[in-house]
Amino acid sequence: METLRRNIRDLDFTVFGVLLLLAVYACVAIDAATYGQTNSNIPGHILTKQIMYEIVGIVAMIVAMLFDYRALRKYHWWIYGFSMVLLVAVFGFHAHQGAHSWINLKVIQLQPSELAKIAMILTVAAFMATRDEEEIPDYRFRKTWPIVFMFLVPFALIYKEPALGQSLVMIAIALTMYTAFAKRSHFAVIMILVGVVVIGFSVIATMFPVQSTDFINNVLVKHHVLKSYQVDRILTWLDPSYDTNGAGYNVHMAQIAIGSGQLFGEGLFNGIETKGGWVPNQWTDYIFSAIGEEFGFVGSAVLVLLFLILVYRLVKIAGSASDTFGTYIVVGIIGMISFQVFENIGMDMYLSPSTGITLPFISYGGTSLVIDYVAIGIVLSIGLRRRKLRFN
Repeated sequence: METLRRNIRDLDFTVFGVLLLLAVYACVAIDAATYGQTNSNIPGHILTKQIMYEIVGIVAMIVAMLFDYRALRKYHWWIYGFSMVLLVAVFGFHAHQGAHSWINLKVIQLQPSELAKIAMILTVAAFMATRDEEEIPDYRFRKTWPIVFMFLVPFALIYKEPALGQSLVMIAIALTMYTAFAKRSHFAVIMILVGVVVIGFSVIATMFPVQSTDFINNVLVKHHVLKSYQVDRILTWLDPSYDTNGAGYNVHMAQIAIGSGQLFGEGLFNGIETKGGWVPNQWTDYIFSAIGEEFGFVGSAVLVLLFLILVYRLVKIAGSASDTFGTYIVVGIIGMISFQVFENIGMDMYLSPSTGITLPFISYGGTSLVIDYVAIGIVLSIGLRRRKLRFN
């Protein structure tokens, strides 16, 4: 606490301000996306619940900020192991919308994959920091292969749920952290391979849509690599005209909603698509479409700007951390938030496949929102302790 009092000026109040503005955006957008609708899928008292989640999340963030993040290095394996147990436990509960992603405790519902992201970040960060502290650092594969194991276990369990979106977030976290850890040559090779695979797949699927569809259905789906609905989402991304009344309906309607907002939007509670409930799950996965329709390009751009400011401040904290453990944690959290923002906003405009990822700090939800706040709390803890204790 002495360190905290001495270094209180290091608290990043910009991050606090951005989060408060995002909280306002979230409550207004969720209220707009559900206003006057009688859809049975909409949770009762949704705005009240969101405000409650915001309060719980902010309190959790402050607690995490006051907690010395360096202690997490001692207990990271316990956190990691507990999150893996929860990931296994989800298969003992009934599937929701075809996925075993939730633990229903009647009073509350938990989504273990959210905790698993933080657990993996802490564990990988501790391993990388230990390697950095060795007298002669060795980044050869035989020294870094445990990172693959730390990533693959939660990735496989989440993918099995199935939760493709959350699995992709795990990949984004791992690659982002490895960027800060590995030699540039190693990272360059990985990025080139990833780029070749992604670009190659996109080009082949676009030039040979029939053959690509047959390959996906006869190989990937038949051998249970992908579910049929996941294939439909990929095909919808590659071909916006693909099944707009079926598999591509959600994204198609989300794009129409964003486009109809034009420059300044149609006004709060005035969006035709949003008010009419034409975009399914608009309060969660497609919340950006409600913002785009009712607040237009300007309102959407302000939201994106807030995320850019948030990421910029996190980068500043990562660069000033007092140890590499703190730096790697912040880098992992940057990768987690940045990828989710890009993926969620991108899928509404056919820039990325629809994967069911929520928009951080904006989409309706309990577990995801609180975990995001806790993640920022850990970052703020790192920022507060970036200076060594000074003695008079």
